[in-house]
Amino acid sequence: MTGLAAKCAETAVLIVGYNNAEDILHCLAALSRAAASPRFNIFICENGGRAAYDQLTGRLVAEGLCIDIGPIEASAPFVEARRLILRDRDAAVTLGCARSNLGYGGGVNAWLRPLMNREGWKGAWILNPDAEPAPDALAALVARAETGGKGMVGSTILEAGSAEVIRFRGGLCWRKLSTRCVALGLGDRLDAAFDLAAIEGAMDSPSGASMYVTRRCIEQIGLMDDAYFLFFEDLDWGVRAKKLGLGYASASVVAHKRGTTTGSAERGQGLSKLAVYLQHRNAIHFVRRHYPWSLPVRVALSLAFALRFLLRRAPDSCMAALAGAAAGLRGEWGAPDWSRPR
Repeated sequence: MTGLAAKCAETAVLIVGYNNAEDILHCLAALSRAAASPRFNIFICENGGRAAYDQLTGRLVAEGLCIDIGPIEASAPFVEARRLILRDRDAAVTLGCARSNLGYGGGVNAWLRPLMNREGWKGAWILNPDAEPAPDALAALVARAETGGKGMVGSTILEAGSAEVIRFRGGLCWRKLSTRCVALGLGDRLDAAFDLAAIEGAMDSPSGASMYVTRRCIEQIGLMDDAYFLFFEDLDWGVRAKKLGLGYASASVVAHKRGTTTGSAERGQGLSKLAVYLQHRNAIHFVRRHYPWSLPVRVALSLAFALRFLLRRAPDSCMAALAGAAAGLRGEWGAPDWSRPR
């Protein structure tokens, strides 16, 4: 994309949106209050189509958060792109309208691919649109990566609606025998003592809500696998990066609403059919790729989840879990055909 500057700021902040302008406004407002160093530029992929792209652009300007510089030349997978600047700090905001819903990994990769040909940046900060980082969050991530020699670093993610309770200390641990993820530090108080070495030793991936990835790490392990479309692409990326070191920056505090664009924050009958389907399909793909000996256990777990949905009177979620597991066993990837707009 020729609209990208030949030399970038030290950090590229990557955000993937889907019809959630309100979340992105809060996220960018938090970023505008970030510490002066390290410098960063922001790259947003809007997956929700032209109307969502126009709404986001309009609100960023109308609510005084950004100054609109104007359109820039766009290349695939974007059909249009604009350059803006945060009003309260020297940080460019480049907003691209995806030709279709690229998914989470696809939206991240849409900006990482052209950035890999640009000089100056040392790392990428993958940030969920419904995340609101504290002013020193990025500085702490970069410091842990540099002082600890880590390829990927995770933040302290707060539980939704809480300023004191932790959802993740750094990220995720994959339990091989039970074939499921565990959130490290879940339920801890923000001021509770912790063992940094134990957390980093247990981590299989930073939380996708806030993950800092060094350029060197990306060059060695490659981009996210966007074939997952949604769910497990961050965990897959983290497992691939373990040989380069996974870190936890406790001082990088990020508030996160969780699941506002995918429906995964709901429970039972309120769960998105797509979220349930992809969680179970992609779990099959993940274990088949990294721990193939545990595939029968993962299939059994999906069946157990389907039964639990049924007992909780959520038949749609039950069928979605079964269909997702079956699709994973058949080797289906990407966005399911039935989820695409007609």
